[in-house]
Amino acid sequence: MSEAGFPDTGRRVRAPILIVGSPRSGTTWLGQRLGCHPQVAYWEEPRPIWSIGHAWRDDDTLDADDLTPVIARRIDARFAEFLAESGRQRFGEKTPSNCLRLRFIAALYPDARVIHLVRDGRAVVASMLKMLDRAPDRGRVAARWRETPWRDLPTLAPLFFRDVVGRALRGSKSHWGPRPPGWRDWLDLPPATRLARQWRVLVETARRDLGAFPPENTLTMRYEDLTASPAIWLERILATAGLELDRDWLAGAVDSAQSDPAGAWRQQLSSDQVRAVEAEAGSLLNELGYQPDFPQS
Repeated sequence: MSEAGFPDTGRRVRAPILIVGSPRSGTTWLGQRLGCHPQVAYWEEPRPIWSIGHAWRDDDTLDADDLTPVIARRIDARFAEFLAESGRQRFGEKTPSNCLRLRFIAALYPDARVIHLVRDGRAVVASMLKMLDRAPDRGRVAARWRETPWRDLPTLAPLFFRDVVGRALRGSKSHWGPRPPGWRDWLDLPPATRLARQWRVLVETARRDLGAFPPENTLTMRYEDLTASPAIWLERILATAGLELDRDWLAGAVDSAQSDPAGAWRQQLSSDQVRAVEAEAGSLLNELGYQPDFPQS
């Protein structure tokens, strides 16, 4: 029995495959490739399901103590229904905000397979700056309304006003993506600093909380390494996930991989923005093997 009192024998979904990572880190591409595997029923960003019972929270953090038997049964039942309708054997998904929920997920699915994708924070910030100016995806907004349990629908109102109405008034979004603790206190920071902090907190939290799972059930990789040597890393993903090596799937995934041009973010960020990102997250960049342009004294 889990700490939350949800019997292991009560779970219907076994060894779900989760892709986590900061937004704009390649998780969408990897998730969609995973969804092409003949064994996998893939659901892209089922955020309303993970938030069942906690949709009113101001941030996206969930811990093991937040999982009650009722919430566990509701989440598991929804994913099991999705899997059964697909006719496939394994459930897979990607949700960036799950970087902040890994201990919660481990309490529900201790046998989960977790793939953590990391990308150079400067490239992430360059891409996310564009997302702040981009109009909301109407298809995704509609899907989120459909996927949200009826009792949680009122919680979408603040997000609607923030992302749709707020953008119309300001010309850009005030915030985009997962909401770490304290995110509201960052809104007055320069955008590059704010997004660098968001990236840093998401990556640091995910790296720490992956320890809630058996080491053999997790894999961390850099997006740049994955796209440079896709066959090697995709085979490692299959091994970690416990999926069969399907040669046709592998060939298609390798063909679709696009190498990340080294340092393309330098043409997208000003020198001041690069300095701001490195001042906020330089230690983590170093730790992950990304050489800062402006080493801190």
